[in-house]
Order: sequence, then structure tokens, then C-alpha cells
Amino acid sequence: MKPAALFLLSLLFYTVSLRAYSQERTPSPFHVKAQFAGDLGFLSVGAGRSFLKEKLETDLFLGYLPQKIGGDRIFTTAIKATYVPLRAIQVTSLDWQSLRTGLQLGYTFGNEYFAFEPHDKYPKSYYGFSTALHLYYFLGGQVDFTRVEKLNRFGIYYEVGSNVEYIVSYVQNPAYLSPAKIFNLALGVRMKL
Repeated sequence: MKPAALFLLSLLFYTVSLRAYSQERTPSPFHVKAQFAGDLGFLSVGAGRSFLKEKLETDLFLGYLPQKIGGDRIFTTAIKATYVPLRAIQVTSLDWQSLRTGLQLGYTFGNEYFAFEPHDKYPKSYYGFSTALHLYYFLGGQVDFTRVEKLNRFGIYYEVGSNVEYIVSYVQNPAYLSPAKIFNLALGVRMKL
């Protein structure tokens, strides 16, 4: 079975398990997400859990980039940790988390990507970075529809971030790379289970 298919089945099992577990307790610490962009592909889906009174979230994502958009069909997966350092601001029936920050460790599937540089194909330190593993840092916020009837389990979030390779490349060569080339925007929806 291909790694992407195996991961999809694992994510489905994880989500169903979270749903079954969350029905035993209220309020549930579990959630599912759908995200557009953010170094996870064009679209991604994930499932996760909140800790420390919703100050910390962990997620497991699977992303997809279609060939028409990226030139190749690419599957990615990521483990994501998000920290919420500030208390939410109440705006009428909404709660706004003005600052969320975190790290994401992603893996890109495919024979053309490698976690460790193969020395039989390339000279030592030819790439300098893994082409399959990526560490991504982000800042963002989230709006929860806390006091909106029938939408109180939903929130929308936004993140601006970059991976370590881009940041290092920018520091080494700022004349070639602009901040617009190294940072990207992610938009997502979160639903509490």
C-alpha cells in the first residue's frame, strides 16, 4: 500500500477514534481541521487535541497539491504544535485569539524527495537541507464562533509562516529573496468534536 493511502487510512481511524472518545466527555478536547496552503499543500485535513485549557494544540495533517497547481502531484504530512499565549478577546458573540504561534514538522512523500542527502547521487552538502523534511514556523490568530448558535463548535484561523530553509536562504541572500517569496499565508477551519 502506498504511504499516502496508508496515512489517509490512519488519519481516518484517528478521527473516528477521537469522535468516539469525545462523545464520552464534555467539553471535548478534540477537533478536526481543514486548511488551505501553509506549506501543507493546496488543501489539507487534520485531527488534533487541545491541552492546558486550550493553550496548546497538537495536530496531525495530510496535505495534497494537485499537478495542475504545483507541476507535480504531491502528498505531505505534518505534525503541528500551536501555542496560544494570550487570552481570547471577546467581540460580541465571537472570541478572537489575537496571537497563536507554533511549529510544524512536515514530510513530503515521493522518490524524488529525501530526508537525508544521498551521497551516492550528490556531492556532500550539495543541497544542505533535506528535501522531504521541513520545519515550519508560523504566527497567526483564530476567531471562534463561541456564542453563535449552531456555529459554536467552529472557528476560522489564519497563519503567516515560513520554513527554516527559506529563512536561512533569505538571511544568506536578501538581495535575491524578498519576504514575499519566503512567507506564505494559511487559512483554515477548525471544528471541535
